[in-house]
Amino acid sequence: MYHYIRGFDKAQPYFNFLHFDDFKKQIDYFEKKRGFIKISDDLENDYNKNKFLLTFDDGLKEHLKIAKYLKEKNILGIFFIPGMQIKMSYFLPVHKIHLIFWKLNSQELINIFKIFKVSINYEKKIFSIFEKQKNFLEKNNKISEKNKKIYLKTLLNNLDQKNSKVVNNIFNYCISKKEQKNIFKKFYLNSKDIIAIDKLGMKIGSHGYGHKVLSKLDYNQQRYDIFKSLRVLFNILGKKINYFCYPYGGFKVFNQNTMEILKKKKILYCFNVESRDWLTKSNSFYVPRYDCNEFKHGKIFKIK
Repeated sequence: MYHYIRGFDKAQPYFNFLHFDDFKKQIDYFEKKRGFIKISDDLENDYNKNKFLLTFDDGLKEHLKIAKYLKEKNILGIFFIPGMQIKMSYFLPVHKIHLIFWKLNSQELINIFKIFKVSINYEKKIFSIFEKQKNFLEKNNKISEKNKKIYLKTLLNNLDQKNSKVVNNIFNYCISKKEQKNIFKKFYLNSKDIIAIDKLGMKIGSHGYGHKVLSKLDYNQQRYDIFKSLRVLFNILGKKINYFCYPYGGFKVFNQNTMEILKKKKILYCFNVESRDWLTKSNSFYVPRYDCNEFKHGKIFKIK
């Protein structure tokens, strides 16, 4: 599972990403270790090859470059794309939060949160909130910069589900409208990019419409989000979408309603986040995925 793969930008000094050079090193490492499912392989009917399958979330602009690189090496990738940013030409809430955190350190963020009266209880809640993210925490230093940012980011994600206006206000306070427009142009794949990725032989899947935690929505809200996301991609590509990736991942972000809706739309495989291999008898509605950070050459880029 991959997200941001790019180079360093001094305008976003706290940005977490995998450097493209490290991505290429990791691809070479995987090739030697086990090899990949190829573009020509029949993924729907012959997936039991004991090979790596690469997936890319969020419909990010740099994924077009990645798809071209994979094409050169005859490696299949599945690109999971949300729909709202295509339809509305505006940032998804999850990426508004990312952009806020790329630009400011934790203390600057805490000061801004206070301006907008966002309640912060870091010392008390850090470990209870992140039971599922414990592998990403620095255990030797509870109040490290990394741990603070994980806490604050989760706080904003939860807040956005309840009151998106607060996140919007913080986003607009931190990043000017002019800067937002400049960033947006280079941030997401557009319709032409998605068509190009499809023509390269890659697979396109849905990542929901608004990148919401689906389990926090009722049945009709989930149905609307999922149906709309599939419609946006169908209108671009002119063909049925067979793959879906749960936004955020983990077994708490979807429920029986989610799977029922996806079955009605005849989705073949739904991808989750769970660090284990996918066995032939695994349930196709929660295909597990490893984070790229768990492997050699997959560490977040840091300036030396």
